[in-house]
Amino acid sequence: MSKKLLFRLFALVAAMMCALGMQAAVEAYANYTPSNTTLTFYYDNQRSSRTGTTYDLNIGYNYPDWYTDGTYFNVTNVVFDPSFAVARPTSTIYWFFGLSNLQSITGLEYLNTSEVTDMAWMFFYCTNLTSLDLSHFNTSKVNSMYNMLGYCQSLTSLDLSSFNTSQVVSMSSMFDYCANLQTIYVGDGWNTAAVTISQDMFKDCTSLVGGKGTTYDAIHVDASYAHIDGGPSNPGYFTEKNASLRGDVNGDGSVSISDVTALIDYLLSGDASAINTDAADCNRDNGVSIADVTVLIDYLLSGTWN
Repeated sequence: MSKKLLFRLFALVAAMMCALGMQAAVEAYANYTPSNTTLTFYYDNQRSSRTGTTYDLNIGYNYPDWYTDGTYFNVTNVVFDPSFAVARPTSTIYWFFGLSNLQSITGLEYLNTSEVTDMAWMFFYCTNLTSLDLSHFNTSKVNSMYNMLGYCQSLTSLDLSSFNTSQVVSMSSMFDYCANLQTIYVGDGWNTAAVTISQDMFKDCTSLVGGKGTTYDAIHVDASYAHIDGGPSNPGYFTEKNASLRGDVNGDGSVSISDVTALIDYLLSGDASAINTDAADCNRDNGVSIADVTVLIDYLLSGTWN
């Protein structure tokens, strides 16, 4: 084939590609927009048309480039675009590490974690993040949650009810210094059978209370209390996801003065048909008595359980 013919053939192929509108390959990436200080995750073929700075997702034990170039410190919002639901990252290590100005994460339901094996340091030092919905996370292949949520000092509750931790080896410092964290919900998939590293898992989680009233104990900050609270006989720091709302005696979904009335009515009549006896055990001593009325009133006055 002559060079002239080969050139014509190449030109024809190029013209056909243009005519067919051949598009760039679909890829997963993050895009930072300075005008709204937002880091958005996409899975599409539009990367070249995005304004701002785009980043490859990190692999292995490497920091993502939005951390290494200093962008992380400016991020106030993280968004997962619906397109990202198709992506299958294998690691989320350091993704939001040190984002101390981060205020919100939206679209987290579009992050499919079914192939992720490492979540270490994922939300570490997100000190201004007040809410975090992890209730849909698939963690069946994760082996490390080391320092995953450390220093998330503004969080008051976490829903980890979807977590399957059967493969997790390291939970060391997972919640350390979450000083305002009061409740951690877990489900049937939570277990620590494979965990070999768990020191300081709950260090300085001084506000944490288990579902049966177990309070923070500085002596027990490793995985020994990393299970659903069973009360004095089997203390734990977690709350069962579907457990009754403590103090919601009348079962209306909230805790108010009407629950005090319902509790007193029960103590006077002995008729438990109109109350939730588990929720009525406000002091978590595995019984319902006048002492629970006192604890319930104290809660309504102070906003915290004693």
